[in-house]
Amino acid sequence: MATVYPEDAHQEFVLIGITEQGGNEVQFGCITEDISAMDWGEKDIEGIPLVCGGRVAKRTPMTDESITFKGYPISADLDGTGGIQQFHPQETADTTDPIAVSNTNLRDKYRVVLLWCDTLPASPTAASTVPGVGTAAARIQIFNAYMTAYKPSFDDKILSAEMTFKWTPFQKDGTRNKIEESTIGTAQLPAVTTF
Repeated sequence: MATVYPEDAHQEFVLIGITEQGGNEVQFGCITEDISAMDWGEKDIEGIPLVCGGRVAKRTPMTDESITFKGYPISADLDGTGGIQQFHPQETADTTDPIAVSNTNLRDKYRVVLLWCDTLPASPTAASTVPGVGTAAARIQIFNAYMTAYKPSFDDKILSAEMTFKWTPFQKDGTRNKIEESTIGTAQLPAVTTF
């Protein structure tokens, strides 16, 4: 079988799935215009001067990471048509019309999955889809993320919102909170990690 690569680059279409810890994936792709910021933190160093004039590189801990989507919410539901209930989780999720979302101090943890592939599947979900052999793909899995910002706007006379998810690069025990994967098409991506 010939090696398969994306035509030029992964572009234009991406599947975006958001999963509350212990919940089901919700597709955000179809309300998202763009991903305006992907901040993968920094692994900085600091030079410590020595008395002989030399320097020692002191490694500083990796900084927090974040991703920001710009989308077009059309409801306050949890079905992928909005995002306000991810920012203000309710004691009991409101999915019955009319929906009311009050400001809360609650915070839920989320997994965010982004999947780019040559051919989108017929029933796409970012987390459950594993592209078949012969399909080039790239996937980012983010764990234990919090929605830290939800900024609605009426620029250009259309309701939009910027949603930011932020996470620490590692959990308390030092295990990762992000995985980046790819395949050139000779093998499938492994199944998405349970969250």
